[in-house]
Amino acid sequence: MVGGPAVKLLPEYLAGIPGVTIGNDAPGVLQRINPLATRTTTGCIRHCPFCAIGIGAVESGGLVELEDWPDLPVVCDNNLLAASTQHLERVVERLCHHGWADFNQGLDARLLTQEKARLLSQIKKPLVRLALDNMTYKQSWLESLDLLLQAGIAKNHIRSYCLIAFNSDPIEAWIRCNFVEAHGVLALPMWYHTLKQLESNIVTDEQKKLGWSEYERTRIMGWFYKHRGEPIKVTATEL
Repeated sequence: MVGGPAVKLLPEYLAGIPGVTIGNDAPGVLQRINPLATRTTTGCIRHCPFCAIGIGAVESGGLVELEDWPDLPVVCDNNLLAASTQHLERVVERLCHHGWADFNQGLDARLLTQEKARLLSQIKKPLVRLALDNMTYKQSWLESLDLLLQAGIAKNHIRSYCLIAFNSDPIEAWIRCNFVEAHGVLALPMWYHTLKQLESNIVTDEQKKLGWSEYERTRIMGWFYKHRGEPIKVTATEL
């Protein structure tokens, strides 16, 4: 049996192969990838153009709060903060028993409130991952960072994903990642793959038109993940 987001996006790719069954779900699949991973909700309220969930190709139908879920500390919800406060309270209550949690899929900075930050801080060692996919969300990102710090979450437990090469050039990506690190938060650039792309880490023709190349891709990824190579010297005082 084969399934998952990639199969839903390209159902014709495996159709008609003898002995292959296309399935929708199977218990414990997520834990085969990461034995500590879990999901407490499915779907999302957003419609991001770079996301398969946003365009309705995967998990369409909005956000669904699960009644029960594997009691594990690596949370991979698409948009946990879009859930009700009551659901978030249940999630945090379980995570507190583990003593730590990794909000691995990222938290929507636009939805963080003082109350939700307080709930997250009840976990002894929460690893919080925000996202700054473009500078339109700069203010929400800054406000969320302040809320997390005010709630008592250590800055070295906060990360930020930065989507790159989606309608943006290398200079903009460096400015955004540097902006994140200038605030003492580890920047995690995420290379954009088109939704029906069969190979990973490929620079597409559209990305080349934006100024990207394999050199530029490995340059920014190597610097922010391993601090290898030579960074681009850019400032963003106007930001």
